[in-house]
Amino acid sequence: MPEIIIDKSLVFMSDKDELPGLIRIAGYVRKDIELVTGHCPTHVSPSQEAENAVIFGVCGRSSVLSELEEKGVIDLSPLRGKREVYLFKAVHDPLPGVKNALIIAGSDKRGAIYGLFHLSELSGVSPLVNWNRVLPPKRERVVFGDEINTVSREPSVKYRGFFINDEYPAFGTWAKEHFGGVNAKCYERVFELLLRLKGNYLWPAMWKDNFSMDGPGLKSAELADEMGVVMSTSHHEPCMRTGEEYSLLRGKDSPYGDAWSFTENEEGITRFWEDGLKRNAPFENVYTMGMRGERDTAILGKNATLKDNIDLLRRVLRTQNDLIRKIVNSDLDRVPRQMVFFSEVEEFFYGDGNTDGLMNDSVLDGITLMLSDNNHGMTRTLPTEKMRSHKGGFGMY
Repeated sequence: MPEIIIDKSLVFMSDKDELPGLIRIAGYVRKDIELVTGHCPTHVSPSQEAENAVIFGVCGRSSVLSELEEKGVIDLSPLRGKREVYLFKAVHDPLPGVKNALIIAGSDKRGAIYGLFHLSELSGVSPLVNWNRVLPPKRERVVFGDEINTVSREPSVKYRGFFINDEYPAFGTWAKEHFGGVNAKCYERVFELLLRLKGNYLWPAMWKDNFSMDGPGLKSAELADEMGVVMSTSHHEPCMRTGEEYSLLRGKDSPYGDAWSFTENEEGITRFWEDGLKRNAPFENVYTMGMRGERDTAILGKNATLKDNIDLLRRVLRTQNDLIRKIVNSDLDRVPRQMVFFSEVEEFFYGDGNTDGLMNDSVLDGITLMLSDNNHGMTRTLPTEKMRSHKGGFGMY
């Protein structure tokens, strides 16, 4: 039976041109092992000799994994066509000069990342290792046999993550003290935690911060894409633009106008969304749809009827779908989109006895419908049997 020994003899191996995000995560795991054993494994090429090795990569992309499969050392078929799945296998003599190895293969980049972090957990490292100094117990060595061989399950929930909401004074103060602000250096720590927890999705801080501006620039968005984190924006921030951005960019002479109103400033607001889509389209996103008023207020004023609000929201959604079709992908079914039924927006979805809501409206086809609680832990409904046939599915905020 092959044994993988996590001690000073261990090295990490991958293709030289492995994905930068995967190399970054492997660096985190190597540091985790140093916390446990006192020795940080080096990262070498597969041509190097080793007593114990971790060989990692992505199925269909890694040449060393393909070589191992051709030789009959591993079988990658359980990974093909799967999302965010990893394979763990302890093997003996996988490559010339390599005595024992743990193979970590991902069905895709996130699958490989989760597999690497699984090794950290098996070695005694908590996902919270970089938060509140949750440090692992020291051990001279950790020994694994083929009891660790596994193929993980495909996640049942496609997007899993959290929202950094109302970031001041707590998160924002912490970020300023440790990183100089809510910038890419700060988000690297957040992304790492998210991935260690097997998440993949984030709504960034938005009260006073601008994810795609404060990196500086797009550095935070670029880092998220490198590390495999899917970005979105909160329940009232459509087309990858934060509410704070509009307050900074609006004005009498601004191309975006000076009113967060689709009735008074349709041309300026549409341009604002269009530029946000163009800016963030190169990255992996879930696009928030719809529109609310500023600072969590209703889209129209107090005198508007329920029908007025629903009709305006329908116009907004058609405009946004047209922009996404033009800028991101002409096939809307291939673009992850969401609409969050929070606060008064929930009423616009359901309607009432006199006014039909947006439920079953074709303008929502393919959009994930995010149900919400009422800020007090109460939820109006979960998807009924009739609702479950909605193309785009459901989520929960």
